[in-house]
Amino acid sequence: MLEVSDSKLAQYVVHYMADALVLGHEAFPQPEVMLEAAFTQLAFHKLDLDQQYAFFHETDIGLNEVYTYAKSIYDNNHNFLEQSQHIAKHLHSVSQHPNIKSGELFIGLFENCLFNNEVRQVIAIVKIDEKEMFLDVKNEQNIMVVNGIDGINVKKVNNLVVIIDMGQDEVPAVFLKTKRKEDVVYWQERFLKLKVADESFHKTNLALTECKKYILKEETFTNTDKLGFLNKTLEYFRNEEEFQVDDYIETVFEAADEVQKDVLINTVKPYETEISESAIVKAEKGYKRKIKLDANIEIQVNVSDIAKVNELIEVGYDEVTNRKFYKIYFEEEA
Repeated sequence: MLEVSDSKLAQYVVHYMADALVLGHEAFPQPEVMLEAAFTQLAFHKLDLDQQYAFFHETDIGLNEVYTYAKSIYDNNHNFLEQSQHIAKHLHSVSQHPNIKSGELFIGLFENCLFNNEVRQVIAIVKIDEKEMFLDVKNEQNIMVVNGIDGINVKKVNNLVVIIDMGQDEVPAVFLKTKRKEDVVYWQERFLKLKVADESFHKTNLALTECKKYILKEETFTNTDKLGFLNKTLEYFRNEEEFQVDDYIETVFEAADEVQKDVLINTVKPYETEISESAIVKAEKGYKRKIKLDANIEIQVNVSDIAKVNELIEVGYDEVTNRKFYKIYFEEEA
């Protein structure tokens, strides 16, 4: 979706966020190759491209600070330094909390990025909270010299956002990454003020996540029950156009008691929505389909019918060896 292998870092600046804000007073042009590669990795490493966001404001989108500053940069790149300083001041104003650490704020303007096969400008904003010790090893006239350097790990997850210019009359596409769940409030809600661009993707993803949590934590379910319910859950989401919790319970948990129904309804009712196919694809990667045993043995099951799972796999206990066992029935080897 977003390709930056041929991108160019046209301009960048670094500010310092602390009790007293230190603004960078020079925007640097495209750096040398190694430094540009490091900045590119810093800005786009582990960026979540599955969930897209959009700027919003309750009354007027023009009152969203970061949206306005980003649009000004896109309209005139000569405004980059001034608008980056506005961005830093705004972040500083919403970061007045003892749990928010001091650190560097990198802002870069990348050109020649491909988004959905279209060439776009991208603004990357990265807040760096921590530094690490690195060893700088050099061979100076056949003498090995080792120095310790306090530096930034460009592969480490930071709070970051990339803002993609979609054109003069279009709102930017936004993707972000937060380092900790606690950072969502100040980074996503206060600083950027974002909403989910695709509400059905967001709700479908949450519904699948919460259904999975419930199935895996329910102590009355055996491992084979859990595998069956997980596969049946995916089958339900694939076959239906809308997620309705009552219909889901009736389809997947035919023998659920009232307590189990109440737990599920209270948990996933807020996520009833039109089902997003792309959210299903994402969820499938994390859905457990294996029974892992203690001897490095895994049994993978791809059967959606819970009754058939129990017919194919039998759980027992051998009193002679004092060990549990699984007995698996099949017609022929694949």
